[in-house]
Amino acid sequence: MMGRPRVVIVGAGFGGLACARKLAGKPVEVAVIDRNNYHLFTPLLYQVASSLLNPSDIAQPVRAIFRGKRNVRFVRGEVLGVDFERRTVRLEGGAEEPYDRLVLAVGSTTNFFGVSGAEEGALGLKDLGEALELRNHVLGVLERATQAQDAGERERLLTFVVVGGGPTGVEYAGALSELLKLVVPREYPELEGVSWRIVLVEGLPRLLNAFPEKLSEEARRELVKKGVEVRLGTRVTAAAEEHVQLDGAEPIGAGTLVWAAGVRPSGLAGTLDVGRSRSGRIEVDAALRVRRRDGVYAIGDVASFVQDEREVPMLSAPAMQQGRHAAANILRELAGERARRFRYRDKGSMATIGRNDAVAQVGRLQLTGFPGWVAWLVVHLYYLIGFRNRLVVLMGWAWNYVRLDRPVRIIARAGEGGGTREKARGP
Repeated sequence: MMGRPRVVIVGAGFGGLACARKLAGKPVEVAVIDRNNYHLFTPLLYQVASSLLNPSDIAQPVRAIFRGKRNVRFVRGEVLGVDFERRTVRLEGGAEEPYDRLVLAVGSTTNFFGVSGAEEGALGLKDLGEALELRNHVLGVLERATQAQDAGERERLLTFVVVGGGPTGVEYAGALSELLKLVVPREYPELEGVSWRIVLVEGLPRLLNAFPEKLSEEARRELVKKGVEVRLGTRVTAAAEEHVQLDGAEPIGAGTLVWAAGVRPSGLAGTLDVGRSRSGRIEVDAALRVRRRDGVYAIGDVASFVQDEREVPMLSAPAMQQGRHAAANILRELAGERARRFRYRDKGSMATIGRNDAVAQVGRLQLTGFPGWVAWLVVHLYYLIGFRNRLVVLMGWAWNYVRLDRPVRIIARAGEGGGTREKARGP
């Protein structure tokens, strides 16, 4: 056991998890390192933020995933750096993990593109903590609006600006619209006759830019039907405590600014002595190996893998394919064989706009409306980790579908004695 090659995987996201699962049961010792002790199914993160699912419904402890896999162990810790000469990974607190092969799967973080005030005042939707903060904030805004004496202040509180017309922004805007339509009329009599406003801002000429134009337009039309104001070809230039400034337009008074406009490689990538592309991602060769670093692979959002003259997108599907391929190449190298080239196979894209409505591109097949929504449900249930999570999520969806209810609406934060931490633009 102790003489086996050591493979260290930094990150338990989609790529890291796929790599570790491929290596489970193989003649190697695997250590998976992550600051969180769980794998997060990020495609459903917006449903936690919109009060439909609980955090535990879309997260699975890493140790539980590899229960019974004796050659895989989990290390909870913050990675501070890598000593490529000594082949060790340095952790916060002074611990080190030696490796024979290293897989960097550290993912990405929110990109605010240098917009003034955005990082301080906007709410992100990239991890579990941000989703919970956003849920608490929106519910708190509703409570605060019931107590507002000034009509202008109430209008500001009930204005929600969502920046980013990709799948995250589109899905959250649709879910937020449904939350407000379902909850406000039935449970907030103080707001009877008061209207709310959701503004979705996208800098490109259309939503869902990676989708076919027909599906992009379908998503826009359905969002408009749900009461979402869609502004295309518009960028946020600044964010202040009580308003959002758009280029060429009057400021929008808003109680909530949600940032879903883009991502950039995780901060760790910028601290390593490796080659990086213009986007800040780590340069890799055709086999996903980090250039000039023997025995080191990079996969997922942090890897700059160029295919058909452009970088593979920062999505979960490429990360999973790369994770499995990196694991297979590691086993080939350890067996004295040559590593193989990676080729990303795009199996399609999906985004849901809300109840009974989604757009999907699967090969040449394009689905919209109810068929697209059913396809979206099936695919997301299939990829969700853990039988219990699949069952609970399915039950939550069924409850919402039949009862028209968003059940997870408790404002609670651990360790704050029932209080709330003030965010720049609201409760």
